[in-house]
Amino acid sequence: MIYLFLIFISTLFLYISTLSNTVYGGDAGDLVSAVLAKGFSHPPGYPLYTIFGRLFLNLPTNILTPAGKVTLISTFSTIFALILTYSILHILFGKKLNKTIALITVLILSVNYLIWLYAIVPEVFPLNTFIILFILFNSLKFRRTGKNIWLCLLFFSLTIGISHHHTYILIIPSVVVLIWNQLHKLRLTISKVFFLLLSFGIGLIPLIYLPITASQHPEIIWGKANTFSGFIGLLTRQAYGTFVPGFFISNSPIHRFIQLTNIHFFILSDFTLIGYFMIIVGIIIIIRSKLLDKKEKTAVFLALFLFGPFFFFYANFPLRDKFDLATVERFMLVFYFLLAIPYYFGLQWFFSKLTQLIKHLVRKPILFITVALLLLFIMPIGLMIKNYRRLILLKKTQIAEKLGRDVLKTVQPNSIVLLSGDTLLFNTQYVFYSNKKNYKDKIVIQASKITVDYYQKSLKSNYSKLIFSKKNSYGVGDFITNNVKNFTIYSNDKYSLPSNFPYKWIVQGLLFRLVPRDYNNTLEVEKTIQIFWNTAENKNLANYYLINRNHWLNYFPNDILRIYATGHQNTAYYYLSTNQPKLAFPHIKQAIVLNPEDLDSLFLQSVYYAKTNDCAQAEKSIIQALEKNKDKLYLFQLDQLNQCYKDEANKQRIQNLIKKYSDQPLKKLINQ
Repeated sequence: MIYLFLIFISTLFLYISTLSNTVYGGDAGDLVSAVLAKGFSHPPGYPLYTIFGRLFLNLPTNILTPAGKVTLISTFSTIFALILTYSILHILFGKKLNKTIALITVLILSVNYLIWLYAIVPEVFPLNTFIILFILFNSLKFRRTGKNIWLCLLFFSLTIGISHHHTYILIIPSVVVLIWNQLHKLRLTISKVFFLLLSFGIGLIPLIYLPITASQHPEIIWGKANTFSGFIGLLTRQAYGTFVPGFFISNSPIHRFIQLTNIHFFILSDFTLIGYFMIIVGIIIIIRSKLLDKKEKTAVFLALFLFGPFFFFYANFPLRDKFDLATVERFMLVFYFLLAIPYYFGLQWFFSKLTQLIKHLVRKPILFITVALLLLFIMPIGLMIKNYRRLILLKKTQIAEKLGRDVLKTVQPNSIVLLSGDTLLFNTQYVFYSNKKNYKDKIVIQASKITVDYYQKSLKSNYSKLIFSKKNSYGVGDFITNNVKNFTIYSNDKYSLPSNFPYKWIVQGLLFRLVPRDYNNTLEVEKTIQIFWNTAENKNLANYYLINRNHWLNYFPNDILRIYATGHQNTAYYYLSTNQPKLAFPHIKQAIVLNPEDLDSLFLQSVYYAKTNDCAQAEKSIIQALEKNKDKLYLFQLDQLNQCYKDEANKQRIQNLIKKYSDQPLKKLINQ
């Protein structure tokens, strides 16, 4: 019991002291916003998480923000998952368990970068991990004892999983392997059946939250859960594909095998080379060991396979950028916790070999063996020091929350804000719903759902002045047309407008504003742009990025850099189009620093140099872009350098470069 207490106290102190107390990026803003708006987040809706969130939101403390309170779900889920990990090791090994080695194993797990990260930010995966380990724990207890109480808890934990995250079903094959023989021995009575059905039913109760909430039309809603088909569609993630991130995944076999190599690199990075070695050794020992029977070995390896190689091979996540990697890494949590079993075996093997060596070298080895055991605590301490530097920055900064405030700061009263893209939308939603009294004259709308009937009903219910027309093919453009006379409309996308539509988009920081087509007040536009960038809460983001590179090793915040880079690009484009290249140049440089992989910044840089008659630099910039992507826009800009160079030799050289980077005539390419 003392070891469980040590795990609880040490990890509670560690996680609370580094808790981010804000939204981190990714889905965090959507999850917390759903709690604040009394709705439910993206499929499968996470009713259990949302119910817990609403409970934690009522905690009587002003120290924690709404995001911080909801993050406590992650914190306590992780702590109890660590306690369950130790308990599972205790069940598997009984009296043969080396409790100190098991404690060290769990402590190493607790300061693992990925596990620590998701213990201090709002996310659904720590709770999912706890549920899966609870299922495994109950299966082992029932297997070892045959007692009905553990079977009831197993039924409860299996059904509570339905109320949270669909990936829990990957543990079911291991459960079947563990309890199959015990089920054959079980003598069912009326009372046993009653309690099993009761346990099953209690686990399903959180699901009721979805249809009840959907019928109330909350502002954050992701499905028509008050109908049977909508309810099932939400739980099975029909809009995405049940076990894949979306229908946009690649089906290339090579890409699927790359996923397997990523598992290798994740483990090596987060467990270090020593930990990787311990895991490999542990797997070999488990295969050869008689401490676990065949069914327990099968259950362990089946779980490791299904949550590791099988899941990532099947899900086949896109791996285009750091945002994609951030999406992938969350699914490693359960796999990491399961790796504690072979890690324990490997560490125990290492300590036994070390003990044998000490006994061989020293006559009275007890003291030296004790010292050696204590020295093993260096491993979790060293890992903690390494990861602390990266994770403490999440506590000290509010970059994601500042993004939301920057989006809303220049929005006029009586406005609609159409947002798309997870990072921009979710973080802005959090700021909006956590301070709604400050934004009561604004409406934040998820643009991608504007065509869906259940979302339209929700918006009508909460904002009666909004106008929706009944069309078979209703789109964002129709919504804008219906509401532009009653509201000022902003968006982070320049949605296409009809040619005869008497409005146009103008840039305004991170957003575009819809104004009458005859609006020509350039002084007001430029003043608004300058005020935004001079007063933006993340105005020094490029400098912060260069100084605090450790912060950006956390993948999700990197997408915030992309958003500000795009904002700088749009501003630079405005200045270039109004023939003010000197005002454009600082924004181009900021965009390059914030997102060097976006080649459009090099295109803008080339346009700037061409406008200032520095033809050589203009050519150098666009060639840099063309070396990585033979985009027709970049080819067009290269062609424009004919107007920059005055001599025929350089003009001919440009034509030769165009032929080099294009496999068809430029006019044909541009007209495509």
